[in-house]
Amino acid sequence: MKAVEKRDFIHSHLHDADESVINEFYEILKKEEALREKLTKRAENSEKDILSGKVFTRSDIEQRTNNIGQ
Repeated sequence: MKAVEKRDFIHSHLHDADESVINEFYEILKKEEALREKLTKRAENSEKDILSGKVFTRSDIEQRTNNIGQ
């Protein structure tokens, strides 16, 4: 079943769903939205860091990781 068909099915049955199903669906969508916003913000901040030159070289990363666990 394609996504469009699934959306149509959900939409046509949504008014018959009980409150627990609605709550579960709501929580799933809210978590997905929050994750999307978090990842978008992280990507925007990374782009700003790159444009401003706030980056690590390979040798910087190697030096930082060589000391892990010692």
